[in-house]
Amino acid sequence: MITETRETHQSARTRFTIEAKGVRYAYRRFGQETGVPLLFLQHFLGTMDNWDPAVTDGLAGNRPIILFDSAGIGRSGGQTPNSIAEMSRHALALSTCSG
Repeated sequence: MITETRETHQSARTRFTIEAKGVRYAYRRFGQETGVPLLFLQHFLGTMDNWDPAVTDGLAGNRPIILFDSAGIGRSGGQTPNSIAEMSRHALALSTCSG
């Protein structure tokens, strides 16, 4: 019998995007391989490690999950955003590049 294994919040390795608009983003992707991904946005200065695995793993049963460190936070490069609008531009840049 073959058992399918899938990465979880705790087992997914940290990856880095190809530079997007001059910023190298750290992220983790896990959960379902197909479907519309759910991108988790963290509070100002929070890292992807601040998410509760019980929440992220629960949602990963139905879709791909992407956790990331915004610019200037955690393992991502660049300057820390000064506004919510700037934070959203970084999230958009991450979502449109490939790692």
